[in-house]
Amino acid sequence: MSRIRYFIALWASKAAYLLLKILKRNATMFPGRVALKICPDYLAQTKKCPNVLCITGTNGKTTTTNMVADILAESGYRVVSNRYGSNINTGVATALTHSVNIFGRPTAEVLALEVDERYSRLILPFIKPDYLVVTNLFRDSLKRNAHPEYIFSILDTYVPKNTKLILNADCLMTSQLLKENEKVFFAIDKLPTDVTECVNLINDFSTCPKCDEKLVFNYLRYHHIGNAYCPNCDFKSDEAKYRLTDIDYEKQEITVSIDGKLDTYPIVNRALYNIYNELAAISLMNEFKVDNEKVKAYIRKISVTQTRYNEQNAGGTSIIRTMAKGQNSVSCSRTVDFVGNEPGVKGIMIMIDDSSDKKNSSEFSGWLYDVDFEFLNNPDTKQIIIGGPRCHDLKLRLLIAGVEEEKLSCEFEERDALKHIDTDVEKFYLLHDAYNIEYAIELEKEIAEIFGNSQKKGGTEE
Repeated sequence: MSRIRYFIALWASKAAYLLLKILKRNATMFPGRVALKICPDYLAQTKKCPNVLCITGTNGKTTTTNMVADILAESGYRVVSNRYGSNINTGVATALTHSVNIFGRPTAEVLALEVDERYSRLILPFIKPDYLVVTNLFRDSLKRNAHPEYIFSILDTYVPKNTKLILNADCLMTSQLLKENEKVFFAIDKLPTDVTECVNLINDFSTCPKCDEKLVFNYLRYHHIGNAYCPNCDFKSDEAKYRLTDIDYEKQEITVSIDGKLDTYPIVNRALYNIYNELAAISLMNEFKVDNEKVKAYIRKISVTQTRYNEQNAGGTSIIRTMAKGQNSVSCSRTVDFVGNEPGVKGIMIMIDDSSDKKNSSEFSGWLYDVDFEFLNNPDTKQIIIGGPRCHDLKLRLLIAGVEEEKLSCEFEERDALKHIDTDVEKFYLLHDAYNIEYAIELEKEIAEIFGNSQKKGGTEE
């Protein structure tokens, strides 16, 4: 009876997908919801592809998964992936529906799946991945993920013991996962910008997990990302098989040591957190035995998904739209750090209100005070425009960060905020949330028009 139920679920899921496509609707999660409603053990019953690769972690999993899927597809593999962040059990169920034919037989060679770290208990025991990448574990929204130790406990409990782990050695929490599993590590060697004491507001791993002694950092990058040891016992950061030894921003390439052999790769994106994502993808592809020359060749062709990051030129000004995950203070801090330290006179527009909370907003706004907005308090930041229902909360936080009030403009409606744009800047950044991507893309086009028209007017006057 259960097998009959499975096939009914499979056919209904495929039918739901086709119907939604005909109606030109998003079909990333609903087909999977249909399948799980009919057959609750759909994930377990679906026959898997010969190779199952999963990526999870607090930040960077969508970008890393899309890189991996693109590299595999360009390398000739038949790949099914749950792109665009459909990473809970319903999104994974939809991907499984695509990976088999109407008879339930796998049609793809590789499943490359992004897995939400909190939902991993509902996915990983049934998917049973061959490889699992964990990008990092950070503090996230209180509504979503509570504390990183809670997420650590989920992964440490529900990841299958025969799954090979690819872990970030620089994330001291991530590297402690699943002592019994086979694992390899990736890391970035000491950089000129590294420090030895945390400059961020959040550091969730500052004491030894064995003896509670305060850790000593050989170098610290941000939050608890770095290389450390305990002065009281034998705890220390793990040795990495995949080590990024140099970042050449001028040549736009990174040097990676793989078991002592150096190789260079193009930089997909200059933000350090995306370089970590690229290194995670390179590590997984090497473990999966994809030809390294193909990996390098195809990295030149791919970019961070445009829903997360996009850069264009309008009227001689760089317009950069980048995501700052709302209610996630660490993710926002990484974006703010990247933008604040970019060279050149810049204007910034911030729209990081969670649109799912707009109508009946009761979210915990205290997360704003854990974001390192102090990185925007510098002479190169000419103006900061804030749009959305939380604009005055953000203005207060920026004032506390030391940003001069005359640099700040507020509008309750994001589109109204565009009238404040000062076009006399070298770069203009639009920081948006994960939940207002489509709206941000619309505003990005309007911002580009403003800068383009400004340049035309300037040319006419001259």
